[in-house]
Amino acid sequence: MKKYIRLVCAPMFVLLFLSSCYKEPDLFDDLLVSNGKVAQIAVLWLGDTKVYSAAGVLQPGITVDSATTVNVNIEYTSEIGVREFKVYSAATTTGTQTLLATLPAGIQKYDTELRNYVVKVPVKAPQSRNATVVLFAEVIAENGLPSSQRNVTLKTTP
Repeated sequence: MKKYIRLVCAPMFVLLFLSSCYKEPDLFDDLLVSNGKVAQIAVLWLGDTKVYSAAGVLQPGITVDSATTVNVNIEYTSEIGVREFKVYSAATTTGTQTLLATLPAGIQKYDTELRNYVVKVPVKAPQSRNATVVLFAEVIAENGLPSSQRNVTLKTTP
């Protein structure tokens, strides 16, 4: 009988011993780690005026003639100062990004109606006709941290 109890209890003790050595990661502490504040892009759209659909939804992408200059409008909010604004292009939303423009802070304007800062970054549309590119924008804060990127689609006429 003693042999039977040892045979049953031994694996349980081994299991208990091994499980007591495992340290569970503390996910809550990881959530509290912060490198600093960042700007938040509220809306990103192209052109000189906002275009809305019949349902009242903002249409951020536009179609333009090839090789024309288009404004990338970044509406953002930030609790800290901003160092610069960057606009990238890529063939797709997951493609390799190429830096198109970098503008220093100081050109943004505060819109009291929107309660956001607005900056217009001029970029050139692709040279080819019937081309589609995805434009990405980000705002770099004074602490060097970038905002999350937002993107819009720019198409050239066929």
